[in-house]
Amino acid sequence: MTNSRSSVHWILVGILILSLGAVYAATLAPGLSWANNGADGGDFISAVATRGIPHPTGYPTYLLLAGVFGMIPLGSLAFRMNLFSAVCTIAAAIMVYCAVARFLAERRLSWLAGGIAAFAFGLSPLVWSQAVITEAYGLQTLLVALIVYLWSYGIDLKPGRLIIYDIVSGLVAGLALGNHLTSLLLLPVVFAMGGAITKEPSETPGRFQNRSRGWKINRASLARRFGALLAGLLVYLALPLRAMANPPVNWGDPVTLQNFLTLVSGRLYSGLVFSLPADYILPRLQVWAHLLSDQFGWLGLAIGIYGLLFSQMQGLKRIYPGLAWLFIVFSIFSIGYNSYDSDVYLIPAFLVAAILVGVGVLELVEWASRWRSWGGIITGIVILIGLIVPAVFHYPQVDASHDDRAENFGQAVFRSAPAQAIIFTQGDQATFAVRYFQYVLHQRPDVALVVANLMPYDWYRAGLAFTYPTLHVPVQADQDWSGTVIQANPGRPVCEVSYLQVAEISCH
Repeated sequence: MTNSRSSVHWILVGILILSLGAVYAATLAPGLSWANNGADGGDFISAVATRGIPHPTGYPTYLLLAGVFGMIPLGSLAFRMNLFSAVCTIAAAIMVYCAVARFLAERRLSWLAGGIAAFAFGLSPLVWSQAVITEAYGLQTLLVALIVYLWSYGIDLKPGRLIIYDIVSGLVAGLALGNHLTSLLLLPVVFAMGGAITKEPSETPGRFQNRSRGWKINRASLARRFGALLAGLLVYLALPLRAMANPPVNWGDPVTLQNFLTLVSGRLYSGLVFSLPADYILPRLQVWAHLLSDQFGWLGLAIGIYGLLFSQMQGLKRIYPGLAWLFIVFSIFSIGYNSYDSDVYLIPAFLVAAILVGVGVLELVEWASRWRSWGGIITGIVILIGLIVPAVFHYPQVDASHDDRAENFGQAVFRSAPAQAIIFTQGDQATFAVRYFQYVLHQRPDVALVVANLMPYDWYRAGLAFTYPTLHVPVQADQDWSGTVIQANPGRPVCEVSYLQVAEISCH
């Protein structure tokens, strides 16, 4: 890379950090938030604060990295966890820029195409929405983008660097699996990139010379990647180690092999995978199409399609199968996942779309530069403005800076609860909010929080008895666990709390 191109590279990285940082800071949730389907935030924050374990699959990679980031003495822990998502997403946008610039490295204006693709990705409403709240998807976006960057780096990889490349690629894949199990869908790309699996050209002369005669597999490279992947998966050992300390947030208590496998396999949610009723498939496809057009606007969508169909760069054909894989499998998974918030699984697919936007931009700016030397830059600026303008309309949609519902709910519950009350919670929003107030903010240690739908689990009842020694926890019950707990603790007031559109708090 020449000095001039290197300077442009670092200037663009700085612009991305400052501009996306300003946008995310303006829309960042200041504390605990339910914005952008962020109900799980209270669970993650409480798990980080108590060195505990959140809901399946335990998210050990997130817990370890967020725990380190949480040591920064800046605002509340909830604010720091929201900020962690923003920092991860900005880093992901930089990876998109670097990947596009490397994919198109032989072209003069590749830096411009990469920068525009990064802005389009970072300002897409779905990515933006997860950048301003506490969730695992900001980190997951970074890990996916890092794998795509490694893929771009491996296109012209020097043989002497293959061993390091294999180790880094496998390790990142293992850490990604430690953050979210959908990373399994990334593995075909991880094990194929960087020359580990290639087509051998035909040795037949004449018109058949361009035909492939088979696949060449570098077994040593694949073995190194698999070994490094297993090393990355060692982050899961953090879960039983944490559970041994009996933290108040200890989903599944994975100190036994059975409990560990139940937690990390995500068995609780396995029934949602590809279980969408047939009648909902067409509406979900319509939502998918709407989301795709909404991320980059019709201009960005048209440019991406143009880049896919009319790119003059022959080398891109090497990456199109991998791009197609990522786009298709994550789209299918999102469409078939029977959950109201399954759209977040489309982020890797939209990352692919952002890369294609970059390819289309490059074709257009180079075409314009043939007419005037400055025509390409002007065209790129016009396209960038056209892609940024929709962000103004997305701003209210993703803005979490004024969402105080979770904070108000937690405060209202603890104001209403009598001394020594047993608080039964229903639903993730209510449960995770009150946990945050007691376990993170250390409010109302006199009350006992009981998650009603977890009472049938032995591991939960054992943890409940350890967390609240004065609470009598029944060993068994017929069906009404809540009633059995109330009978076992006569004289203690009872509150029932939930949140569905509005707060429901009943104490007696």
